[in-house]
Amino acid sequence: MSRRISAFYIIMCMLLCVLSPTAAAGSIIIEDELISAEPTADAFAENPQNGGADLAAYQQPPAQSEYPGDAIQIVVTAGGDVTLGCTQKQSESEAGFTNVIKQNGYSWPFSALSEILSADDLTLVNFEGTLTESDDAHEKLYNFKGPADYVNILTAGSVDAVNLANNHFHDYGEQGKVDTKAALADAGIKYCAEGEPTVYETKGVKIGLIGNTFPYTNGQRDIKKSVAALREQGCRIIIASFHWGSEYEAKFTGEQRSIGRAAIDAGADVVIGHHPHVLQGVELYKGKYIIYSLGNLVFGGNVNPEDKDAFLARVTFTVPADIAEATPPPVFEMIPIRLTELAKGTDYRPVPAVGQEALRIRDRALRLSKEVNTIEIADIYNNITIEDE
Repeated sequence: MSRRISAFYIIMCMLLCVLSPTAAAGSIIIEDELISAEPTADAFAENPQNGGADLAAYQQPPAQSEYPGDAIQIVVTAGGDVTLGCTQKQSESEAGFTNVIKQNGYSWPFSALSEILSADDLTLVNFEGTLTESDDAHEKLYNFKGPADYVNILTAGSVDAVNLANNHFHDYGEQGKVDTKAALADAGIKYCAEGEPTVYETKGVKIGLIGNTFPYTNGQRDIKKSVAALREQGCRIIIASFHWGSEYEAKFTGEQRSIGRAAIDAGADVVIGHHPHVLQGVELYKGKYIIYSLGNLVFGGNVNPEDKDAFLARVTFTVPADIAEATPPPVFEMIPIRLTELAKGTDYRPVPAVGQEALRIRDRALRLSKEVNTIEIADIYNNITIEDE
């Protein structure tokens, strides 16, 4: 009897060794926990099956990617039209941008949004105007300029990059453009302009910025070469900004849609639009967002904007640690804002919309959107959820 039992146990042990290769390889399993039993240097050298292999090579960790650890979260906040300055006539007005800044200082315009913008990884706005002392104004209805020191308004507001591809960058000719770029560069603010993409880097992740403006040929703009060049430079995220559409028109045009979709097809990860000076809808196209118009932000060119609704776009990317993996489409959230707390006129200080005002602005954008069933409002209110009534 005892011989049969012994034989049975021997057979069972042999079967366990065959069926449990992990245990046979030098690990012990206790209550579903795997305890490694890697060989010591002496044991490794003494084992003839290792064929003289180097222990260091055996123990060497796998090669690390450029971004070790978990995926990297990149939060981008995009804002609409920013004009730091005004026309000559407005500069002489008590209600004009020049006088308001003189009274309140450079930190004033973004002071109600600074906590939001300082908490992200990239704040990008459309800079619509010039920073120059040039008087060589182009012949047009509105020419916007401010002194170079106004760049401190952007830095005080935690603005990291701007788009210069718009119809007011040329207001004061070549000198105005040169002066504006110099002021931005001196302040450490990145800029993209027509035909001049740029790269912004944060957390070790490169973000490509492309700017485009009028005129568009037959309702088209091909950005494939710019996207390819930025990818060659190692950009994991591509943001394409477009100055487009019709001023003060709430509905986006067919031209905007065709250009925006083509940009996504060319490899952009998100499309940001501006120029209409009012908010427009959002489209979800092939899993990526086309934000047709954010509306105004800090717009010094209008002493009393009739439409004071706008929004910031918070776009969150999850960049894989493995650089061989493409960055998946981002998450889009809205931060509804009002251009001022004032009921009449403006003080050029946008504020977050709260409560039912936030919901009203969100719903307004949602009605104008395409292939989007809902728009989430970003949680910037101390984790207090805004509920629909």
